[in-house]
Amino acid sequence: MANRARYLVVPSFLVPLVACSEASASYVGDRFFPSTLATVVPTPADFVNFPQLMQLPDTGSREIDFPFSYSKLITPDWSVSFTANYRMVDRGGTRSGFDDWVLGTQYEVYSNAEHEFVFSAGGTLALGGTGSSDIGAKSFSTLTPTLYVGKGFGDLSDSLAWLRPVNVTATLGVALPTESTTLTDATAVDNPDILQWGFALEYSLLTNAHSADKGNAHRFAEGLVPLVEFAMQTPLNGPSAGQTTGTINPGVIWVGEYAQLGVEAIVPINASSGRDIGVRAQLHLYLGNIFSNGIGKPIFD
Repeated sequence: MANRARYLVVPSFLVPLVACSEASASYVGDRFFPSTLATVVPTPADFVNFPQLMQLPDTGSREIDFPFSYSKLITPDWSVSFTANYRMVDRGGTRSGFDDWVLGTQYEVYSNAEHEFVFSAGGTLALGGTGSSDIGAKSFSTLTPTLYVGKGFGDLSDSLAWLRPVNVTATLGVALPTESTTLTDATAVDNPDILQWGFALEYSLLTNAHSADKGNAHRFAEGLVPLVEFAMQTPLNGPSAGQTTGTINPGVIWVGEYAQLGVEAIVPINASSGRDIGVRAQLHLYLGNIFSNGIGKPIFD
């Protein structure tokens, strides 16, 4: 059994090295990037995702997930996060329990307010052995270094004004398990490296507004954002190497001053990804707006 614990060493780019950039969480210049549901937005922020509902497509078993996430800004450009996911899996009998805990970090490396562009680096660490074996939680950990990019098109010329409301965000990461094989019922099971990639296309119908929050004026976005997200994964080695699975996720997000609500369909791209259509819904709270002078404020300004 190959041991790859060296991948647990956190790459240097996950640690903040330079001073804060121009963009605040979610805003890059005048462009607001709402929190997407199937992929990760490229702007670190203080937020809570209350247990959202996910009815996944049928892949030989039926599954409903209730993930909860909390993200905390350490500096205005660096956040750390925690995710717990309660799963209910029906494989001829229903089993339930928590999946492995996931720790995450994200650092905004560069932003350009004029061109509404942002680039971040970070990743996640799924802690093996912290979840329930009844629902298939792993005995090994998985480190996923990830890059995040976002671009708004408000800088386009007047001849392309109809494209100015468009946002594009994208993620690219590689899931690296700490063990390449594990034994399940005396059978060796491969744990491949997996390329995780995705992007979101959004049409922003948001307007900027201003409000007095405990005596401090601040801007916030409000309105609707129709979008479609693409969430894919491709094993890089093992018997399924090169076989991409994933989902296309059309939906809509309503954005308010203190929270957003989103709902998406989950449409598998092929038979290996599922045999019917699932759904996800999310309540996302902006702690930076709700508690701007308390827990929604970066620990180090």
